Amino acid sequence: MSKGDFGVGGGPVAKTDAYSNIGQIYRVNSSSANKPPATTGNVSAGVVCLPMDASPSAGYFAVVGGSVAAYVGFSGAAAGGITWTRIYTDKFPQPIDNDAVYPVGAPIPWPSDTIPSGFALMQGQTFDKSKYPKLAIAYSSGTLPDMRGWTIKGKPATGRAVLSQENDGVKSHNHTGTVSNTDLGTKATSSFDYGSKASNDSGDHVHQMKDYNSNTSLDGGSSSRHSIDDNRGFANTGIMQGAGSHAHWTNIGPHDHTTYIGPHGHSMTIDASGNPENTVKNIAFNYIVRLA
Repeated sequence: MSKGDFGVGGGPVAKTDAYSNIGQIYRVNSSSANKPPATTGNVSAGVVCLPMDASPSAGYFAVVGGSVAAYVGFSGAAAGGITWTRIYTDKFPQPIDNDAVYPVGAPIPWPSDTIPSGFALMQGQTFDKSKYPKLAIAYSSGTLPDMRGWTIKGKPATGRAVLSQENDGVKSHNHTGTVSNTDLGTKATSSFDYGSKASNDSGDHVHQMKDYNSNTSLDGGSSSRHSIDDNRGFANTGIMQGAGSHAHWTNIGPHDHTTYIGPHGHSMTIDASGNPENTVKNIAFNYIVRLA
């Protein structure tokens, strides 16, 4: 084999078709058939063909100028062309490196107070939107939500805006409570002997008496009588001696009274209990967000 054969040790060998079934090094451009996908415009690609045991199968490695996109390829029969697969590089990162798993702006639970490089703790702080344009797409206000003590809830179909807050609350509900109804019946009070008691003696009073003078002499004897004119006026007025003041003794004696209680109810007060807010069983994580 001479120098330059199959592209070894010599200058670039241009091909109009990237397909090959022999081992060689060459280049193709945007007009070449079966070229790597990123080969466009004035960009060329360097290709290495590696024949395989099962002829005419061949493997390929290609690097495209400009974008530095790297490809591996495979071909069988010429009619099938080349199947190219791009290789992940720092110019073409994997989806996990390209926000596929956690897009910039998505809160990430982090089990440490030490925040990894390239991330920020979500505690309501502002950020530089020009420095982190992808983060600014998620939080156009330039302020991160303060996730300390908050959980994430799926936005309802109506009534809520994205990033709106909802304070803790209890769903409206009822309580039932009863106090048993008990008939206490008729109960006797305690017995007590009040003994004999005196009544008040303030009943003293007098009566007035009136009379008149008579000029008729009474005859002696046993059967004489005198008449008095009905219309004579009273000439004298006198007062009878008072003797009405007196008292009585009343015997009260031992006795008791009954009190009827009967069926009835009582009001009931239910005291408050529980935590300051509604919670579920939980483990505390820090929410962090990627800066980009």
